[in-house]
Amino acid sequence: MKTTEDTVIRFLLPLDTEGSRVQSVELMKCLAVILGQRVEKITLFHVMAGKYLSRHMANIDFRAQNIISTDKFKELRQGYIDREIRPVLETAKKELEDAGVRAAVDIMIEDGDPVRRIIDKANKEGYSALVLQRSDLSRVGEMFVGSVTSGVLHREVKSSIYLPGTKVIEQGCSPKCCLVALDESENAGEALARASVLAVSCAETIEKVILVHVLDISECVEALSGGQVPVQSTDDLLDNAAAFLKSQGLGVDKISKVAACGDPAEVLIDVADKEDVDVIFMGRRGRGAVKELFMGSVSRKIIYRCPAQTIMLVNID
Repeated sequence: MKTTEDTVIRFLLPLDTEGSRVQSVELMKCLAVILGQRVEKITLFHVMAGKYLSRHMANIDFRAQNIISTDKFKELRQGYIDREIRPVLETAKKELEDAGVRAAVDIMIEDGDPVRRIIDKANKEGYSALVLQRSDLSRVGEMFVGSVTSGVLHREVKSSIYLPGTKVIEQGCSPKCCLVALDESENAGEALARASVLAVSCAETIEKVILVHVLDISECVEALSGGQVPVQSTDDLLDNAAAFLKSQGLGVDKISKVAACGDPAEVLIDVADKEDVDVIFMGRRGRGAVKELFMGSVSRKIIYRCPAQTIMLVNID
């Protein structure tokens, strides 16, 4: 498990030129300012899905053996970048720099399928975190209509994923309350480590870090049937997590522990609402969209039912 001293983060921030980018850019500003020197690099990334080509199909001679090498293609592509894309990315870069971001901010523009290119970029070039804009589409709409964010969430990506909540804009950059969903997995342990980095970086404003471990109802029934107290087995997990936060510099008075039985998503959502949580940290398990649709997913439920909270889905190799 990484400590607050050895965590260095490289962010990949995919940006579209259509639709809202406000929340993802605002969250990136906050993270970069809060984490300071731990942020090594921020890449603003746009993937062109061929719109510039489709708009000018009539002007392309498809008899050419290699369209990509034609002067006309290059002219259309560069003109589209200069008019429609680069100004948006340059504006976002300036916003980050004006907000006091000290990390290097670069711009990358590529062709291809957005979901595939984002995942390839993140996985092959060692980006530790993605900041994705939340879609306005409904749960069913995302499954069947599709969106870039939804597509990335349902694919195997090694990077951790930040999804901004509405509180990022409404109440500023300093979270007051964080929730960490715990289980025995390595991803949950890394989520705890990432939460500690943020909490210690916001030591003056953070009021509470809530550690939550939820036993599935089937586990609770099994324990009760055997004459055991269901949540007793969670004590070591919560105590060790609290000890880790303390070792990283977070005051004991700011650490809260919750052990419960039930549906994990419902318990986490209930705690997030009652405690007015700003950021939720949880481990991420890779599943396909169809499998999630029929089997269910704790992270999926929380994403759709906690629009106000910023959610960090942590994944490690």
